[in-house]
Amino acid sequence: MLQNDCHMRISLQHVSHDYAPSDESGAVHVLDDVSLEIASGDYAVLMGASGSGKSTLLNLIGAVDRPTSGKVFLGDVETSALDEAKLTSLRRVSIGFIFQFFNLIPTLNVFENVAFPLSLARRPKSEVNERVREVLKSVGLEHRATHFPNELSGGEMQRVAIGRAIVHRPPLILADEPTGNLDSKNGAMILDLIRDVHQSLKPTIVMATHSAVAAGYGDYVIRLADGRIEDEGLRIEE
Repeated sequence: MLQNDCHMRISLQHVSHDYAPSDESGAVHVLDDVSLEIASGDYAVLMGASGSGKSTLLNLIGAVDRPTSGKVFLGDVETSALDEAKLTSLRRVSIGFIFQFFNLIPTLNVFENVAFPLSLARRPKSEVNERVREVLKSVGLEHRATHFPNELSGGEMQRVAIGRAIVHRPPLILADEPTGNLDSKNGAMILDLIRDVHQSLKPTIVMATHSAVAAGYGDYVIRLADGRIEDEGLRIEE
């Protein structure tokens, strides 16, 4: 596995988030005065029913959305105060995203999809080739390097997505329902792989899920209900 010597602490201070009103509905209050600390290197799990706010919370941590009020910190950087150019740079360098529906680029093969974050960072070709080969080996897909997403199973697509999320060695990995579109066998394989990434690279991981099985892979569970934290940091017994 790759090495990652970076660390990423997460801090949310009195964060609330509203979605703007539309023609069909008024403003939607999604998160309400959430304060949260996740230590560097932790594997934290966000759990809650659909609509509880866990995906929104993940997007705020990942600097995809800005809070309506409150502050979000990654390390010592207040991301909620950065401009869009700095947020884009931060996401490219420091965060790996794993999505429920894989979000692979259909016109790129497996190798090119995994290489994409390094291509955006304009890394040298020799470095890209070395890192991608190493990552494909770690996720068990060396033999699929020239295949395209439509030639892969769901489990293989999610392994490609994990490879893409770790190839640039980010200190923070965010996973939104990473097994939600997979059967139980492939889901278990993906959860095992994410756990291996955590043990090998020591990134901070935050995973949103409604699955008790998936939650069991983390260090502790943070439960959300109606946009508020119900229980924080309930450590999972071995």
